[in-house]
Amino acid sequence: MYGEYPIVLGGETRGEVRVFPEGLMTVFEAAAEDPGYMLRLSVYGGGAEGYLGVMAPDGEGRVSLRRRLSRAALAGFPDPVEFAAPAGGLPVPPPMPEEPDAPEESVPVAEEPAPEPEPSDGADDGPAASPSPEAQPPPVTEEDTLWFTTPDGALTTFDGRRSLVALPAGDVRLPDWAAGAERVINGRKYVVFPR
Repeated sequence: MYGEYPIVLGGETRGEVRVFPEGLMTVFEAAAEDPGYMLRLSVYGGGAEGYLGVMAPDGEGRVSLRRRLSRAALAGFPDPVEFAAPAGGLPVPPPMPEEPDAPEESVPVAEEPAPEPEPSDGADDGPAASPSPEAQPPPVTEEDTLWFTTPDGALTTFDGRRSLVALPAGDVRLPDWAAGAERVINGRKYVVFPR
């Protein structure tokens, strides 16, 4: 975790955070150009955030912060630290400097083929076709999914690949193909299907 890391403001490096040991404590010393607003600073790395505090103006067009943290206070901090930026979000990390004379390599990206449309006999199929029962998501249990209630009484979640909707069993909005696919969520029967 020890080292020097850039402070990124507005997508540009505007300062630096030094991290070093001091006895049993870890010290964060940050200095940056004054952005003209109150800057709450955090360090980021590996998708995690560690809040440091509010940077104070030093009267020379710069802001600074010194924070000493114990090992216990660092428990939720990213290790390794990658950069520092305004607190409250995981901003895009600063661009890495390019190495001179480094050959560019293209990495192939596998794309899933688009599903082929089902043949139509030209007759009016009515409203948009509903997904087939084979497109049903795998069984979802309440232990491994956090559901959010919508104002209309439905539940919604994201399983990492797609959005799911759960309508109360017997709801008039349920598509015909979803009949019999009931699951219990929070003690109530729902029918779950992809949005």
